[in-house]
Amino acid sequence: MSRIIITGGPTNEPIDEVMKITNMSTGSLSTELANRFLDAGYEVTLVLNNMVKYETKSDNLKLIWIETTDDMLKALEEESKFGCDALIHASAVGDYKSDFSFLLEDLAKEIFEAKPASAEEILKIMEDPKCKLYDGSKISSYQKNLTVKLGLTPKIIARLREWYPDSLLIGCKLLENVPKEELFEVATKLAKKNNMDYIMANDLADLRKGMKARYLVTKEGFTGKTLDEPKDIFEFVDGELK
Repeated sequence: MSRIIITGGPTNEPIDEVMKITNMSTGSLSTELANRFLDAGYEVTLVLNNMVKYETKSDNLKLIWIETTDDMLKALEEESKFGCDALIHASAVGDYKSDFSFLLEDLAKEIFEAKPASAEEILKIMEDPKCKLYDGSKISSYQKNLTVKLGLTPKIIARLREWYPDSLLIGCKLLENVPKEELFEVATKLAKKNNMDYIMANDLADLRKGMKARYLVTKEGFTGKTLDEPKDIFEFVDGELK
């Protein structure tokens, strides 16, 4: 029995115990793909954000609920011990997480009292100020100058080939309102950089118009194939594995 891993939905990064950074991904592509592969007799591991509604039950389904990017990273590393024939990384992983929060007036006071002599010294204070707010509970409401310093999340796609050296790896790339040549170029670079077999590239501006085209790109460029619906993606992957 062939085994496939599918990631889906957004990742959520906490600001405090109540607020979080997330995105608008619904996870619908991943859940529909999971159902299609289950119907075809595949063993499916679905790594899904816990905000996504999914109630399918099957003896061939392993469902892993995650919240943050780090959760997904750890889940995929753990699953790599069992291997898989293909992995579709369709989750909309957030680019940013909250490093810490602070009030602008507190930071302004800290910088003023430190009397920095250069822009570099100011930046050093801003990157690691003493006036950070405690984020282990809910930050007080109605803070006029509440500010969140963002940091980068780990790039999951960069680890996949290391963890799944023999698997068919398919990733996704979403840009907005760019020429198709640029979309293909960015997706090609992503495939090369991360040693992915395929990248499904699409344009948010097209999605808003109801155009669901996902352009299939390899390390050599656009393949000329367009996968419009989940069934097209399923049929393509199923064909590749056979």
